Amino acid sequence: MTRRGLAITMGVWPLEMRAEMAAAYCDEPSVEAFKAKVAKGVYPQPIRSKGSLPKWHRQKLSAAIARRHGLPDQPEIEDATALIG
Repeated sequence: MTRRGLAITMGVWPLEMRAEMAAAYCDEPSVEAFKAKVAKGVYPQPIRSKGSLPKWHRQKLSAAIARRHGLPDQPEIEDATALIG
């Protein structure tokens, strides 16, 4: 089995992330540290689908981080065309 290295364009994160990517998004030092915080409820549980690895949604991770910092949850804007008017 071949493993891909993480290659993220600055500021561009996928909507769904496996544990390795989610740990990097949350700036955790390791996947193990990230999963320990998931188990403690610091970060949300992943979605588990048959035939697929567990995946975390970027918006749920962002909301958990915002709450830890005392910030209100704010929905992410994916499409800026609605803002142009």
